[in-house]
Amino acid sequence: MSIYENKDICSACGGYCCKKSGCDYATKDFDDLGVNALYQKLEEGNISIVTFLSFKRLGNGMLIANPFLYLRARNSDRGVVDLLSFKKQCSMLKEDGCSYSLEDRPSGGVNLIPKDPKPCKPEVSPFEIVKEWERYQKVLSRLVKRFTGMSVEAKLREDVIKLFEDILEENFQGVNEVELEDVRGMTHSLLEAFPSEYKTALKNVKDRRKIYMKK
Repeated sequence: MSIYENKDICSACGGYCCKKSGCDYATKDFDDLGVNALYQKLEEGNISIVTFLSFKRLGNGMLIANPFLYLRARNSDRGVVDLLSFKKQCSMLKEDGCSYSLEDRPSGGVNLIPKDPKPCKPEVSPFEIVKEWERYQKVLSRLVKRFTGMSVEAKLREDVIKLFEDILEENFQGVNEVELEDVRGMTHSLLEAFPSEYKTALKNVKDRRKIYMKK
């Protein structure tokens, strides 16, 4: 991968891409990919375990969502395990730019070619950045369990319910318009793959509104 940097363009832009989400890590960004070593890196507070959902329709017509775990620079107001949520501004973005030098930046950030007018363009597909994590799904699953006490499937269901609640309540503060469009684009698939989670979210929202109306 080539290394691109244009501080003049980045300064004028103000972090358009970074305000949508933190950038993705490649496996090569870490010296040690063991459970304990990654646990220590995650404990530092700058990285989250996240997921990409691939939807698959079974022979019986049912739509299922398969999670693919990988690591990403942590977004503002998000936790160490952030499997599915509205992406928000990268926590590494400060007033004077990225907290990391280009050499220490996640590969997903190094992959961006500064462009004026924005947005930046990736040199290679973002999938090329994260695909090597396929070999470490069990490692990341163990880390999800260690941090949350939950399986990936249980934590994902919890996050899906919260995302549905945010959509229903229009809790979009700090969410980039491009991210809103991305989530809207997969909402139909989420509803079909997680019908019971949607019903739970709907009930939770209705219950909160009832409590609010009584006050």
